[in-house]
Amino acid sequence: MAVFAVANMIIQSAINSLGTTVMAASSAAFNIEVFAYYILNSFSQACTTFVGQNNGAGNRKRCRQVLKDCILEDVVFTALSITLILLIGRQMLAVFNPDTEVVSTGYVRLLWVFSAYIFSMLYENIAGYLRGFGISFAPSVLTVIGVCGVRVAWIYTIFQRQHTFTSILAAYPVSMASTAILLSIALFVMRPSEGKYWD
Repeated sequence: MAVFAVANMIIQSAINSLGTTVMAASSAAFNIEVFAYYILNSFSQACTTFVGQNNGAGNRKRCRQVLKDCILEDVVFTALSITLILLIGRQMLAVFNPDTEVVSTGYVRLLWVFSAYIFSMLYENIAGYLRGFGISFAPSVLTVIGVCGVRVAWIYTIFQRQHTFTSILAAYPVSMASTAILLSIALFVMRPSEGKYWD
């Protein structure tokens, strides 16, 4: 979490450099995004719990089913929450700041971030699955590299060339997709349900 805080400070600094409208819009949108994220993340937590229970009981086949079920249910419920938020997103943003430019800019952020949630769902559930087997170090390091590392590198490279809000927002799908790829590779290599894993 400390590393995430540092990465978020760097991203916030880049957002702040774009002026008060972008700052207000981004802040308002973030407060709305978390509603969908908490739903998304809850399935990762459930995955850890149920995989841990089934692993402890020696039922590794059921562990694989838990991962599939969590991803499927996560897709359904997160998609419903995102759809609802996008339907009333402009009204929700207007609660924070009624300025039309702030609302419009905040809605752009919602679209960008939510478009990347499919990757977030994937890596969150894979990380939860691995943690259920007691594998905690690898998903933590890969998440820090994929989410924090990519975003910080993005701000210091791409954003420096294209000083726009959409340039910052593009870091979200890129970092989430990178993390999903890294954790998918880790899952394939470790294969914890087959008893081939390390920590």
